[in-house]
Amino acid sequence: MSVYSRYCVLLLAVSSACTTSPEELGKEPVDSLMAEIFIDVHLANARAELGYGSDGTPLDTIIVRRGLSRKEFDDRMAFYAEYPQAYLVVQNQIMDRLGQETRLVAGF
Repeated sequence: MSVYSRYCVLLLAVSSACTTSPEELGKEPVDSLMAEIFIDVHLANARAELGYGSDGTPLDTIIVRRGLSRKEFDDRMAFYAEYPQAYLVVQNQIMDRLGQETRLVAGF
């Protein structure tokens, strides 16, 4: 497991003490932007593990590139720690998207 993956899991576990309600977050529980961030992290880790780059793109760089501040990202992670069912929906979006990309690369 890469450093970024461990960080995301750790952040989910630790952030449950400082959660944000959906109203405070200002977003619906299902968030395609977070899915895109997690996909970017996954792809950066895969490239690094396969030797196609340095040690991967830093998480903060990915977050900023997607238009979030670190606090906004942390707030959303706290939200998912509080509402794990919403996180599972995002996780399913991630798996669907990565599956589609795999099929495209494989020519299916």
